[in-house]
Amino acid sequence: MDKVYVITEVANLYKDSSFKSELVSQAFKNEKLSVLDKSNNWYKVKQWDNYISWINSFYVSQIDPNTKKNIDLHMFTEEKFLSICKEYLGTPYLWGGKSVYGCDCSGLVQSVYKNFNLLLPRDSSDQINFEPFKEVDISNISIADLLFFGKNKIINHVAIYIGNGEIIHSSGCVKIEKLKNNNNLMKKLQKIKSPREIFDE
Repeated sequence: MDKVYVITEVANLYKDSSFKSELVSQAFKNEKLSVLDKSNNWYKVKQWDNYISWINSFYVSQIDPNTKKNIDLHMFTEEKFLSICKEYLGTPYLWGGKSVYGCDCSGLVQSVYKNFNLLLPRDSSDQINFEPFKEVDISNISIADLLFFGKNKIINHVAIYIGNGEIIHSSGCVKIEKLKNNNNLMKKLQKIKSPREIFDE
């Protein structure tokens, strides 16, 4: 399978081979993409999380940049985790986005946890079923737990718990809110999933 490598800081990925198509995700500089198909100057690609989309050839090269060095992965601490979360504060909401230039709720979650080598699915409806996560009760919620929201068992939003009754999530922009102050959101709470057993290994 052919590979291409992202050469811009952030590259938008689309549902179809057109800039007029829906933006569905993003890729970052030096990210390796597996090529599934090609149409004119567009590549159909698969990312590390198995997400499939289209990217314009403007954003990629077939030359491996070979710039990545072996680095120690971040060991989880609550201080590091909260610091990374807060780097996204004020980031505007962007459907399909997952960078500080724009992100949606699940893109924020995926990008934050990737810093700790926890590779989550792209969408909240898949993140809730991520097998290593354990369901917890709200009375036992801890920093880094994920709260999933929806209606009629259809998940359409996710937020990160950051302690003191607060969440950080992308809703209009990335912001911090007190759970008790958002009754409309709390009514839609479906499940809370915890990665703490993974981080504690």
